[in-house]
Order: sequence, then C-alpha cells, then structure tokens
Amino acid sequence: MNRLILALVVTISACGPIESSEGSAQQTAAPPVLWYEAAVAQPPEGAVPVESGPEISDSPFLEVAFAGDTSFTHGLSSRDPLGGVASLLQVPDLTMVNLESALAEAAVGDAQLKEFTFRSPPEAVALLREAGVDGVALANNHALDYGRPALSRTLELLDEGGVGRAGAGANSAEAFAPMLFVRDGTRVAVLSYSRVLPGSWAALEDRSGVASAYDATRTIEAIEQAAQAADVVVVMVHWGVELDGCPQPYQRSLAATWADAGADLIIGSHPHVLQGVEQIGDAWAVYSTGNFVFPSARQQSAETALFRFTFHDDTISLVVDPLRIAGGRPQAADADSAARILAM
Repeated sequence: MNRLILALVVTISACGPIESSEGSAQQTAAPPVLWYEAAVAQPPEGAVPVESGPEISDSPFLEVAFAGDTSFTHGLSSRDPLGGVASLLQVPDLTMVNLESALAEAAVGDAQLKEFTFRSPPEAVALLREAGVDGVALANNHALDYGRPALSRTLELLDEGGVGRAGAGANSAEAFAPMLFVRDGTRVAVLSYSRVLPGSWAALEDRSGVASAYDATRTIEAIEQAAQAADVVVVMVHWGVELDGCPQPYQRSLAATWADAGADLIIGSHPHVLQGVEQIGDAWAVYSTGNFVFPSARQQSAETALFRFTFHDDTISLVVDPLRIAGGRPQAADADSAARILAM
C-alpha cells in the first residue's frame, strides 16, 4: 500500500508541502480495558475507576489510529462497510473514529429540523467492534439528529457493545469526561468536543447533550485533568468549514491552546475532506480526517486516510495510509488517489 511516513517535523499538508522522514512501529492489538471518571453516573459494566487503574508507565510505547466521519445510513450497514479496511484497523493498539450519526432503532426519536439527519441501526456497534474500532467521538452536529431519546440509546448501545465513547452524555460532566484505555501499563485519555452545535445541543449540568468547544475554560480543565491521569491525551474535535481543505485560524489557535494544556494529539473532523497535519511543540494536530464510512462521499470527499501515531519514549511518529471510499466503503487507495491524498 502507498503510504507516507512522517516524523518530528510537518507543515500544514493541505495548504503546503509535507516534509517526511522514515520511522514507524507497529504492535499487535489487544482487547481494550476501559475505565471512566467518577463523573460518569453509570459507567459500562466492568469499567474500572480511574483511581484503581494500573500504574502509569514511564516509557509509553503504543500505536493509536484515527479515521474520519462514520455513518451507517442508507442501508450501508448491510454491505460489509468496514470489510475493506478491517485488517488495517486491527493492527494499532487503539483505533478511533468520529461517529457522525445517532445509533438507535427506527422507532426511537424524531428527526430534528435540519437539512441532514443521520440515524444508524444498532448493529453498527458490532460492525465497529469486530472491525477493530475501540472508541468513538460523539461530540458533533449529528449526535442529536433524532433528539435526546436517540442520544440516550446511542450511549446505551455503545456501552453494551463494548465500544468506548466520549463527547456526549446525560449531563455536562459525562459529556466532558474522557474515555480511557490501558495498553501494557500505558494510559490513554480521549476527549471529544464540538464547535459545530445546532440549537440547544450543548450538554449542561442538568441536560444531556454534547461537549461544547465554545466553553474554552471547560475544555482546558478537562485536558489538564486528563493529563494528570494518563500518559497520552487525545482531543477529538468537530470544527472547521465543510469541504474546505485548509484549517481556519481559530482551529490552529485552539489546537495550540489545547497542546499547551497537555494534549498530545488534536484530531479534527467535520469538513468531510482532509485538511493539514501540523506539529505544535511536542504535540500533533490533524485538522480534518475527512470521511471514512460515509454513504455520500464523492470525488475529493471520497479520498481519505487512516492516521497512525506511534508513541515511543519522547518521540511521536505518524504513518498515513491513503484510502478511497467507494459506495460508502473505505478501501486501500489506488496509486493515483494515493498520490493526491498524500499531496493534500
């Protein structure tokens, strides 16, 4: 497969050239061990409280992968949507996607008054888990497409199916709480925020919803708390302008703020096309991961990638695997598509 291996220095790839150098590592995936902050009212059965988790490792070594917007609508769930990439997703220690859809049965919830509403069937959870996806970001502009009943069902289905989640909850404490994983003594905390918020979707102390990136103080506090509990802190964020290949100034500013607060990776979604990759001090930002499993992906929005970060001692390196979406299903990109993807 065509791929680009990056280490140490990159520029905004969608808006300028990428400098590359050799260096990557892989590990065999292991079943996730999840634990939750005490703020979560009802963590999944078997979840381990943070305070009783394993000792923090002095030498993290793991691979964490990210893919873009994922939705199993329009009958896509019945067409083996992840079959073309499952072998790739199962290699990293952790694999995350942005879940751009509510998960619920057809009778649950009512479509909201917006242009596009996405509701994927419950079997999507098993599809994610069996393909190697360990966790999903929920803070986006589709989590409440079918109202709060469908959001509640989404949380329930993910917890029952053993797929981690962050960015939404029964209240703001749960929405801002990270999902956390342990790999060989290394703790990884993953937060999820959205800066694309229809109506009254932001979670409040007494209202379900998603974690709002407009609450900058709250986002920083959550990152700082996560950094105290974990070796690696990831922020998955829904932001930017749809179909725009370059990040907005506020995206770069927020990424720098979150890196200063302790985030090691900032992973963006929402534009539906790839944006750039940038190193901010010791942290990395992928401004948009584009689409992934997405029925309406066409032309440029069908060219995407899997971003695989390896942590080893004080070094973070990146492998970019080009993918092409056909009929909503991601698969390895051909040579021409790969060249365009790696040039973005």
